[in-house]
Amino acid sequence: MRPWVIHAERNGATVRFADPDPETLELPAAAIEAVLTDRTRWVAVTAASNAVGTVPDLPGIIRAAHAAGARVYVDAVHAAPHRRLDVEALGCDALACSAYKWFGPHIGILWGHQEVLAELEVDKLEPSPDQVPDRWELGTLPFESLAGVRAAADYMLSTDWDTVREHESRLLAGALNGLRSMEHVTVYGAAAERAPTLMFNVAGRTADEVAAALAEREIAVWQGNYYAWELERHLGLAPHGAIRAGFVHYNDEADAERLLAAVADLG
Repeated sequence: MRPWVIHAERNGATVRFADPDPETLELPAAAIEAVLTDRTRWVAVTAASNAVGTVPDLPGIIRAAHAAGARVYVDAVHAAPHRRLDVEALGCDALACSAYKWFGPHIGILWGHQEVLAELEVDKLEPSPDQVPDRWELGTLPFESLAGVRAAADYMLSTDWDTVREHESRLLAGALNGLRSMEHVTVYGAAAERAPTLMFNVAGRTADEVAAALAEREIAVWQGNYYAWELERHLGLAPHGAIRAGFVHYNDEADAERLLAAVADLG
């Protein structure tokens, strides 16, 4: 998000933020409509929050943005490993994700409509090609990483994402119910539609302390703000942030039970 803000500041443009629902942290289309004007040119929105898992109303947001004459950029980094994404069905103008999130190498991916990629100016070397999409590429491509991206993409395309979503939703529900039943735990977010991601704090302990305690039991979580800087401040959690835990399709019920048992012992 920060490059958008920096670019806007340099060019005298205004950036407006849409606030999520204060109770559930959902992001409905109405939240976007509240900050749209006839001068809005781009709406940048996540396909799933990497902090609390919220899946915004993308179809409604995209319709509202297009009705206002704005284009839509979707950050699909956190959504990509959890559900199938169809850019044509979504109707967005550009979408980005990172292959490492779906079991590939650390490389970024940008999709965009042909006319959008052709219209926008690119910071590039003078001898680099001017045609689309080559004008958007690196000078010498990382061929070994691209081979890994192709292999990861083939795996993703072979996966039954309805089954994955059902399995992950079951793990999430069990973990949420368990954490919410603990008096010493605060869970953030209650969106009806969400990725299998949890954000919580333990009373009397910083996120760093909780993460260290869980690491001693070989449970990997992330603490802090995980680059969700604005949300951390929106929730009043700075400077320590919170714990983030989540599941993917190779996790099972035993993983969720180990997490709950470890957090319960911190009370």
